[in-house]
Amino acid sequence: MHEVVYFDTPGFAEVSRFCLEISGLEWKNTVVNWDGYLELKNKGDLPWGYLPIIRTAQGNIAESNALLRYTGALAGLEPEDLYTRAKVDELVEVINGWREAFTPTFSIEDLDEKIIARQALFVEDGKMDRALKAISTVFEQSTTGWLADTESMSIADVKAFMDTFMLFSGEFDGITADMLAHYPSLLAFHEKMSNDSRVKNYYADADEARWVFRPDAFSNVGTSQHI
Repeated sequence: MHEVVYFDTPGFAEVSRFCLEISGLEWKNTVVNWDGYLELKNKGDLPWGYLPIIRTAQGNIAESNALLRYTGALAGLEPEDLYTRAKVDELVEVINGWREAFTPTFSIEDLDEKIIARQALFVEDGKMDRALKAISTVFEQSTTGWLADTESMSIADVKAFMDTFMLFSGEFDGITADMLAHYPSLLAFHEKMSNDSRVKNYYADADEARWVFRPDAFSNVGTSQHI
């Protein structure tokens, strides 16, 4: 059995939780608090000192993108063709880079300064504005409706969906859902992903922290641009 160990938030583990769920394999979601994390770290259970990890029969695995690729393979979301898989992984790495542009704002202690710094990322030609426009273009140019032009959902779609829309959950000071009104193609991508039966079923009874992954989560924000 596979066991995901992480905090209660979606964070860096959500993509792996979803992939394990749709894999059909038995798995366990273990939630820890900060003290639980420190205990695991002091015991040497964390390969690189951080969560999330996945416990397997062969040992523990760490690093969120490694977990995504592992669980994505279990769920059948990794293409067999090596070129196609590389293009999927290319998108995963690019999306991860966008998230890293947002990360430094967490270290800003003054709330007003933090909000200003975050909102600056989303203004015209800001780092996150360029990122959201880029993923919109990738979606628009896809001939299959999936980001890497795969025949079915891949881990690139899961990564983009969860990492992008969690930003607009209200959990991050200065970032609000109405910002998405500038990205109609991104809203169309959300509509496609959230209405996929696997996503829809998984989040049907999810807690309110995960409302962004449900259909119509952003229906009041703007009009999606159907492709």
